[in-house]
Amino acid sequence: MPIQAFVDDSGGKGATAHFVLAGLAGHSDSWAHFSEEWRLCLSESPAITAFKMREAASCTGQFRYMTDDQRDKKLRALGRIINRHARLVTCTVIDLSAHAETWALLDKPRNDPYFWPFHNTIAAICFSLWDYGWREPFEITFDEDVIFGPRAKLWYPVVREVLKYREPEASTILPVDPRFRSDDESLPIQAADLFAWVIRKKHDDPTYDRFDWLFNEELMAVQMSEYVQYYDKQRMSDVTAESHRLAREGAVPTEVIQAYQRIYAND
Repeated sequence: MPIQAFVDDSGGKGATAHFVLAGLAGHSDSWAHFSEEWRLCLSESPAITAFKMREAASCTGQFRYMTDDQRDKKLRALGRIINRHARLVTCTVIDLSAHAETWALLDKPRNDPYFWPFHNTIAAICFSLWDYGWREPFEITFDEDVIFGPRAKLWYPVVREVLKYREPEASTILPVDPRFRSDDESLPIQAADLFAWVIRKKHDDPTYDRFDWLFNEELMAVQMSEYVQYYDKQRMSDVTAESHRLAREGAVPTEVIQAYQRIYAND
């Protein structure tokens, strides 16, 4: 069965201190069972029609009529479903104030906070699966983002060529084409939302521990990738400096240059 990954985001400029993309990976047959169980759990009293961790944390929206006790029981039930079917979680975290001083000064779309986490999340899942012995291409689906998603995806052929150059073996399992779906269409994206929100919240406020019990008791089987990335100012500056060095020294592979030129030829 093919591996499928589902990714959601949390945070944004002017609203939070960090932006996060979190992805969950598992076998396609497991995700099919997950969706059945998730939909059933949502419908059980007290019923909700869709899950968003932000609403669960504040008992608003779909959770507005629940007590803290009822909310926690619902979270436990949903967490157990994730634990049964997801095998890997990865995340990319970007410091938005540092981004404003570094990558925000680049040209579009590389100045979007979404851009680098999008590509790093694909790479992190790729390298993790390769380390676990997976040798077939995986599929990846991101939560729908009508503005930043297509801009980032346009650069995927360039990033894929870079990864082929740097990691020729592992890159053979990269997805052919990242996809976008709403979390109503792809229920595993709702599960990724849980991780994205809590990870972002804990980076915004390192003392935040309200839902530590959920991860320590109900989500123990979901393995954290070794390729998690945190982009602070130094890390962003280093990435930019390395890119400039390669360009200056003419060390950019021909395939990467050609993929880059195709983007602007079709612009």
